[in-house]
Amino acid sequence: MDWSSFEIDNKPFKWGQTFNDVFKIFGRENLNKNTSSWKLHKIPSNGFLGLEAVSCEFYGPSYDRPISSISFGLKPIKKGWFQQHQVPYMKQLTSILGEPHNVHKNPLPDGKKYNEVYSSGSVIYAAHWWFGDIRIGLSVYGGIRNESLGKTAALLYIGWYNEIAMAKPYINEYYDREARISKQLTPIETFTLSYGQLKTLRRSYELPSDLLADKEDEIHAAQLALYHAKVYRTPKDLAQQMQPNQLRLLSLDTTQQYALATMYDFTVFDYDSEFVFTNVLPAKGAGATEITVNNITYRDIPNSVPLSELKTKLKKLGFTIKTAEFYDA
Repeated sequence: MDWSSFEIDNKPFKWGQTFNDVFKIFGRENLNKNTSSWKLHKIPSNGFLGLEAVSCEFYGPSYDRPISSISFGLKPIKKGWFQQHQVPYMKQLTSILGEPHNVHKNPLPDGKKYNEVYSSGSVIYAAHWWFGDIRIGLSVYGGIRNESLGKTAALLYIGWYNEIAMAKPYINEYYDREARISKQLTPIETFTLSYGQLKTLRRSYELPSDLLADKEDEIHAAQLALYHAKVYRTPKDLAQQMQPNQLRLLSLDTTQQYALATMYDFTVFDYDSEFVFTNVLPAKGAGATEITVNNITYRDIPNSVPLSELKTKLKKLGFTIKTAEFYDA
């Protein structure tokens, strides 16, 4: 079954379309008012795969990058006597998709009944189907949810899990930009932390190996091209000089730009970038010290001297550092 393209409410959709493409076809009014680092665009919908819905929501990293998944809020379906609540949904889906590849059943907590108190916050049944790199899934709630467009009792979603293909229109420009910037990097100072720093990547929990981007450099590059505007892979000659627990501050030769690098990747910033230095006070957790730029956070032990020294260095270079404090709940 080919799921590279399909219709949503009699309108065409094809994987690879960006939010800007979707706006032209489905309209710009966004019914989702929540804030998110990823983009969410919610519209009314009649349904999908023969199941009635109240809404359709597109999900992806930014407006100029491809949609990665679509979900539909499904209306409640009256079930037969002694039937479980997922049966009417699954009867319709298996007639089109066949038997699912995986099924998960979760009893309601503390012996609660369907639609009792907060039961609708749980998922009592989940199934999914794979068609190449396309995944279709169903989640049935433990009760009926009252949403702005109507009542829903389940979620139907379809997602594209091929970041290399998703990044194909952008990857050559990313490689060119990465190579050009890497040639301009000049080390200023190295800061040795107590904690090892992590590679910037997105885990794919739906896949058999959720850390493919950590193991395969091509996927790592694809993720950076898709999800991060100013993050690049650290050049090998620089990476070989660094330890996993080190941060290196660098300048770019020909611009008023700088970079912070781990041995895995680096992020470029300028005087319009926002820095936040955070003191995480111990509570349930042990606490920490953090510094964030371009949505990339570098983390160390509480009262970290190296991160404090980095903050001081950045201030001397003319950067404004915001401060924050909260408990490690």
